[in-house]
Amino acid sequence: MIEEGPALSLASELATESYVVATVTLEPNGSHTVPLVPQDATPVLLAVQANTASGSPTTVSILSNPSVHAVAQGASRTEDDTAHEASEDGWIKVEGTLLINGADVLKGLGTPRSLSIKNTTAEPATVDILSCLDLP
Repeated sequence: MIEEGPALSLASELATESYVVATVTLEPNGSHTVPLVPQDATPVLLAVQANTASGSPTTVSILSNPSVHAVAQGASRTEDDTAHEASEDGWIKVEGTLLINGADVLKGLGTPRSLSIKNTTAEPATVDILSCLDLP
């Protein structure tokens, strides 16, 4: 914290209809895919928190809708599938905590329906995921 620096309150209420919570423990250089949202639901919040076994923040990478990246050339994709390339290969680096609020912002990531999580560090990582969603 910067002394006398700016402060921003992030307190708010989110009226969602459902949610998914998952915890994944990854060995060094391990990965896992986590299903998040049924096809007909709209994600409105995504939170990812990565920690070491001692509870210290650590770094992982996430990939929204990993099956999209495995689609063979020429196969059909939806608008959501093709709208989310956050980096050259689609992986987003998460250092400790990532919080994304808003259906429109999440649509920019391809409306995450599943996440691949990759631990690129030399020690095990525990990753907690919260996805809040609205149902049709």
